[in-house]
Amino acid sequence: MSLFGYLLLLSGWLLGLASLFLLAGVGQRLIFVAAGLAVELLGLGLITYRYRALQRGPK
Repeated sequence: MSLFGYLLLLSGWLLGLASLFLLAGVGQRLIFVAAGLAVELLGLGLITYRYRALQRGPK
């Protein structure tokens, strides 16, 4: 699950970066950058969830 979180972080960053080069309108860029940030937050949430689960240990 943490690997998936790291991949989401990377893909969100790449989505925002690609939108700056590929899209012409400022509104379109803003929407894609916001979507990239949302994907990054989802990945960060998954990494945090996995870290907390490992810190708790087995029950």
